[in-house]
Amino acid sequence: MQLSKKFRFLAASVLALQLAVPIGANAEEQRDYIAPSWVTQADYVALGDSLAHGMNEIGMIGLGYTDFVAQALQQDGLITSYNKGFAYSGYTTKNVLEDIQNNVEKPVIGFGYQSEKVKLRTSLKEAEIITLTAGANDLIPILEESQTTGLSAAAMLKASQGAIKNIAAILDEIKELNPNVQVYVMGYYNSFPYYSEDLQKQFKVLLTVMNSTIKTTVEKAGAIFVPTYDIVAQDVPSYLPNPENIHLSEAGYLAVANEAFLPAIKASALWDVSKAIQANMKDSKTVKISWQEAMDNVGVTNYNVYVNGKLTFTENADTTAITLDNLTENTTYTVAVKAVDAAGNESVQSPTITFATEGRTLSFTDIENHWAKDFIQKAAETGIMKGYADGTFRPEQNVTRAQAASMLVRSLGLTTKEQAPFTDIASYDDGTQSEIAAAYAYGLVKGTDGKFNPGQPVTRAQLALMINRAYEHQLKQPYAVKGKVPFSDIASYNEETKHAITMLYEQGIIIGNEGKFSPEASTKRSHAAKIFVNFNSLLK
Repeated sequence: MQLSKKFRFLAASVLALQLAVPIGANAEEQRDYIAPSWVTQADYVALGDSLAHGMNEIGMIGLGYTDFVAQALQQDGLITSYNKGFAYSGYTTKNVLEDIQNNVEKPVIGFGYQSEKVKLRTSLKEAEIITLTAGANDLIPILEESQTTGLSAAAMLKASQGAIKNIAAILDEIKELNPNVQVYVMGYYNSFPYYSEDLQKQFKVLLTVMNSTIKTTVEKAGAIFVPTYDIVAQDVPSYLPNPENIHLSEAGYLAVANEAFLPAIKASALWDVSKAIQANMKDSKTVKISWQEAMDNVGVTNYNVYVNGKLTFTENADTTAITLDNLTENTTYTVAVKAVDAAGNESVQSPTITFATEGRTLSFTDIENHWAKDFIQKAAETGIMKGYADGTFRPEQNVTRAQAASMLVRSLGLTTKEQAPFTDIASYDDGTQSEIAAAYAYGLVKGTDGKFNPGQPVTRAQLALMINRAYEHQLKQPYAVKGKVPFSDIASYNEETKHAITMLYEQGIIIGNEGKFSPEASTKRSHAAKIFVNFNSLLK
């Protein structure tokens, strides 16, 4: 990033995304919305057509998904500039490609820029984040004509191949200019949900093929494909309210931003703050926690230190280390540090570290001759699993869904302030509810019809899904399977479940029995101990 091109501060206004300050108002009266941060403060450029431009269902330019993404990232202190000035209604993939090749200069529509106009290639070179939405206008003329003439497979194939070829060329141009930039390419949604049933069937098949091909093209170029089909389809009346217009409503753009782009963007290594905090064990009950100073547009006033999700210390801004003493032996602790500014904004991406105190070896009265003794011992010592008050571990007892969620959250040190949307966990203690909420917030578990079924035994297939999601969350990328898993009893399961079981097998977390995985079998506490210990070893 070049200081000569853009303001290097975070207080720039975001179009109409924040309240305007009247001319002449004192700086002290302006509300500071920007949270402190430890992360790289990025530049964001939006490329593409009317969807990136922000055209709504009545044909007016308003707030599009790119604006909502920029607003959220700015409020979290993650970006310093944003420009959608290179996104134009009616643009095809060819238009976007030609703009890059011709290094066009266009007015800035966004914030954080010192000049009113900027050149495209310069902007792409300086960006850390780029979103691309293009291709719909390559296909729409043919689709609209299909209402009277029928869908021409040959014409659609030609247009689709051209669009995909241009997208690949666009990504090549961007990567040549800026090899390290993170590019997020929007997948297609069904923009004609009100067409006849016959056309719908053909169009849905086309969309499936197109999205699959674009995803392959995008990932081959080192970019990230962002699917939107299911998000828009979940509420067509709200998100595509005008049968005569393919553009999303503001609610639709907001859903695409919040449910598709922001989760993908925030998973970027750009926001990894794990190296900003360290834990130095002094003895089995004492640890020194130190962290790097946070950055803020005005200034950090203090640091809030959370121990296992609870606010435990508040330190002045000039303090970047504390000592925790009188800790419990053989216990896992998670410490998170959040920076706070004078306006009360608390950092979002905050350094977090998990560690386990040492001490006497835990022992249980019922595992001496058990095959999983070593795994049980390790799981208990690291705080992932606990025994019972009578000194037993009960290795052959089933693990419930609530227990599995708690174990997984404790093993990863995850916390959240959010509440889980499940109606059947109110009878559980606050700690368990909080752990289930964290598992849900980080996408590790899902419910059914608003329920979590916490007391039901967790099946081996369900636990595999949880572990796989946790693995991909920690590594911030999908797991690429290497081959076919040798289990004969998982063929009827969906692709996500088979993918998860394959990951566990290939990483040595599970081995199965006589060529079977027994996916519907309940998970015993002994097997859970082995799985979690192997999983933790994999992440180290």
